[in-house]
Amino acid sequence: RMLSSLLRNWTGGLGRTTALTGDLLVPSTSEIMSVRGRKRALKQTITRAQKLERRLKREEREAARKQFSFMERINIRRMKSLLSPSQQFPGRLNRDEEAALPEQPLTNVFIRSHVKTQFYSVGQAIAMHKELQHPSIYNNPKAPLRLRLELNMTTERQTKMVGSSDEIVPVPHPFSHNEKRTILAFVSDLKLQEVAVEAGAEIAVGQDMIKKIIKGQFRIDDYDFCVAHQDMATHILPLRGILKTRFPTRINGGLGVDLPQMIEMFKNGVKLNIKADPVFPIWGLCDAVVGRLNMAPEEVEANVAAVVTAACAHRNAALGPFVNRALLMTIPGEEHYALDVNAWMPVPSEEEVEKLEKRRNKKGKKKEETVKKDGDDEEEGEAAAASA
Repeated sequence: RMLSSLLRNWTGGLGRTTALTGDLLVPSTSEIMSVRGRKRALKQTITRAQKLERRLKREEREAARKQFSFMERINIRRMKSLLSPSQQFPGRLNRDEEAALPEQPLTNVFIRSHVKTQFYSVGQAIAMHKELQHPSIYNNPKAPLRLRLELNMTTERQTKMVGSSDEIVPVPHPFSHNEKRTILAFVSDLKLQEVAVEAGAEIAVGQDMIKKIIKGQFRIDDYDFCVAHQDMATHILPLRGILKTRFPTRINGGLGVDLPQMIEMFKNGVKLNIKADPVFPIWGLCDAVVGRLNMAPEEVEANVAAVVTAACAHRNAALGPFVNRALLMTIPGEEHYALDVNAWMPVPSEEEVEKLEKRRNKKGKKKEETVKKDGDDEEEGEAAAASA
């Protein structure tokens, strides 16, 4: 009642445009005013110099647009919007940024960014992954274990980096990787061809098929790997440009005498994929599946040691550690634990270190001689100009 009385007294001074209807104030009259038209900017005249400047800028934009194709421009935009692979999750370890952090956490539950990176043994990392894969959490007790290596791709030459590569590494404890790998065997002897097929090769061919492969009459794109008997080493040389990374050599384990052993290695070995970062070529990554979570920790540790040893063989040990950090992860999953792999890192000998220092000293002396020679030439030129 008090509120309604106040509203009645207050509406007395509103004038004729409002009236009280119940408990609300509504307009009794309204005015509609329409405004048409808008302000237009006056056209300003430009000078010839301004027209020329605009035309040159337009031509520059057109030339920059024609420099790349449509798909190349799309890829450039994608590359600008994406981080480099080394900077993507979980990121790359930078020890300088952790210099001021404490060595060890004070409690068993801590924030990773508040302490230095904690390195665990393979057994400790597997135990923590098993806790996460408990049936009450993720429930994947046979999850594949993924080893991620952060690599230092620098070499003796500043302009040359360790190249990307794909290879198969034999591991002491094979496991089911659920991959179908097709193998092509090059064997001249008919009996050995039968042995290769029985060992697991899809097909075994002899010398007569090499010319057909070169002419394109026999497709090899359907085969993931190739092995060859030692007797075929000289005959398969013309296929080096065709097979490329699949070309069998002693280094990748595809050339030898024991065909069943080589085929078993390619069937059950671990794929080692080393790739350089396209944004920062001095960095690199290596991903490999080293086992399953239900395996014994000793078996997984032996497989990790074999993979780390094979990866470190791609770089001179005298240059320093090739592996910046090793992470053990599960597939699928983003949880990661850093591993202590120092025991499997190669230790350079004194002779290797001395050889590297000698090569570096020679290069430094050559640079000093070239700089000194250029300076002498400039002084002679200035003296000749002054005398003239």
